[in-house]
Amino acid sequence: MPLSITIISGVTASGKTAEALRLARLTGAEIISCDSVQVYRGMDIGSAKPSKEEMAEVPHHLIDVAEPSEPFNVSEYISMAKRALEDICSRKNPVIISGGSGFYLKSWFSAVTDNIKISDSIREKVASIVHKGGVEALSAELLKIDPMAYKSVDMLNPRRVSKALERCMQTGRSVADILADFKRLPCPYGELDRKFIMVERSDEEIEGRIRSRTAGMISSGLIEETEALLKRGILKNPSAAGAIGYRETIEWLASNLKDEHQLYENIVRSTLALVKKQKKFLRNNLF
Repeated sequence: MPLSITIISGVTASGKTAEALRLARLTGAEIISCDSVQVYRGMDIGSAKPSKEEMAEVPHHLIDVAEPSEPFNVSEYISMAKRALEDICSRKNPVIISGGSGFYLKSWFSAVTDNIKISDSIREKVASIVHKGGVEALSAELLKIDPMAYKSVDMLNPRRVSKALERCMQTGRSVADILADFKRLPCPYGELDRKFIMVERSDEEIEGRIRSRTAGMISSGLIEETEALLKRGILKNPSAAGAIGYRETIEWLASNLKDEHQLYENIVRSTLALVKKQKKFLRNNLF
């Protein structure tokens, strides 16, 4: 019989955390976070991390598991989430997955990483091609190996072309063949019976909640938290430093501006843009 889990998701500021806590209190469940920023220690205010009191009341997993200066990826998330899942199941407690971070969330439905290990020498070769000729050189090199790659790869996206080229060079196979194998891979957590809850609100309500939350973050010490993170080396980790709220605060601090209202507006604007991307991702990947 498949393991039964409840997945609670939605766009930023929709109220996922509150709904997960409400359901966990009712059922005695433990929560596995599915947030790519809450994994980092010290990134509390800007990530809207559950409070210490909430985490003491309801057991949470995959929060505060990495240093902000060290990159953390979806493969590491899956590895830790598997252990958390086994741990919760050993206590026979219900499981709630809460969050909405792209491939972290998608991993609970299907494979998001392949089994191809890229050698250091190939990574270095592809990096050299990028350095010398950019995306045009990358695309040309990929098409030499696989003339039909353009059907599956966005040839103007350097990150995607790089990944495709690395895999073609490593395996000697076409992009189409690699994708076909990838689509046959099972969900990394095994067979799951999923109850999916989408927390939805109107666009007007989401914007209002974003504006209220952003103001609260700044008044609660987002600027001071970001200054502390800079001292801890967050700039060594582009993913953490680029997280919405922190990215704008880092830029604001570097500009020596004193107008906190401008910081507020910058964060709100970026968050609203993120919501649009999240809606598209949820629509295209989970339904």
